[in-house]
Amino acid sequence: MKKLFVYLTIFVIVLTACNSNKDNAAWIEDEDIDMSDELLLSDESVLTDMPEYTKVRGGESETIDRSFENAPPLIPHRVGGFLPIKIDDNKCLRCHMPDKAPEFNAIPLPETHFTSYRPSVVEEDGKYRVDAMEGEVIEQDLGHFNGAMFNCSQCHVPQAEISVEIPNTFDPDYRKSNDKTQSNLKDNIGEGVR
Repeated sequence: MKKLFVYLTIFVIVLTACNSNKDNAAWIEDEDIDMSDELLLSDESVLTDMPEYTKVRGGESETIDRSFENAPPLIPHRVGGFLPIKIDDNKCLRCHMPDKAPEFNAIPLPETHFTSYRPSVVEEDGKYRVDAMEGEVIEQDLGHFNGAMFNCSQCHVPQAEISVEIPNTFDPDYRKSNDKTQSNLKDNIGEGVR
């Protein structure tokens, strides 16, 4: 018992010594954490009203250029009644399935939404492992919508009219001019992996 007490005491002393910050070099002051001039913990700023989302119906809206190459397309139409999206109730698929899209003047789902990129998992000697080589891109055409992609609003977001006081200095760089409006993700999904 005495030995345990000695070890714990030494541990506490070492831990305390490692956590000392006598020169305050690593500390970030509260007002320097974000872009606000106010103290973060005493910020009493009032949030603005809820944003106003577009009221344009699907099929009547204009597509929005992608923010960067292969960015998920933004939703340019209203989504009232569409959310929440559930695996057994996805109203997006009614218009965006490739066979229905022309009828509704909608953008059809790309091939990537009908493809599985998940490797198989195999059991060997009571342990599970991924059945793929390091850096291998698994690509299996399912022939049907990939249920793993049912939650459209996880990547695609509706647009709202808002004003932001923070300037946007992002400058998109597209390799091809049509990358603003189309995806080539199916062709280059393995970039950086291979």
